Amino acid sequence: MRRFNVRSLSFGERNEAERRLFVDVAPFLLGGIGYAVAGGGLDLLLRVSRVGRRMTLRGAGEAVLTGPCQRCLDEAALPVPVACVEYVADGESVAGDDEPYVHGYLLDLESWVRDALAESLPARILCREDCRGLCAVCGADLNEVGDEHAH
Repeated sequence: MRRFNVRSLSFGERNEAERRLFVDVAPFLLGGIGYAVAGGGLDLLLRVSRVGRRMTLRGAGEAVLTGPCQRCLDEAALPVPVACVEYVADGESVAGDDEPYVHGYLLDLESWVRDALAESLPARILCREDCRGLCAVCGADLNEVGDEHAH
């Protein structure tokens, strides 16, 4: 699912609703390097609370980001928590963003989740914490060649 109509929610007595959604996330470039979310997306728990014509949308989930390690170029799989918040009034995003996530009560789930995922990423995406990277002289994988590697 890439878009969700928030008017489709049934609110209880406390003016709160929640829905579990699978959000599709297309592969994207980060620093010119291609990354993808394992399984093509993630399960998101969407919680919505409203007061009058105003709503607060909160999303929570976890994605596994896959792509090359930024040190050794081997495959990395990094679990990343995703937390999103959006404020809506009269069916439109309240924040003065250039590209709002909600327009006409339609939530752009993919953009909302992708941007929250990008904000949660560490400074470097690594295959493992102790990745030693590549030799600056010959390009050998220092994780494989061992401590004896020298030039």
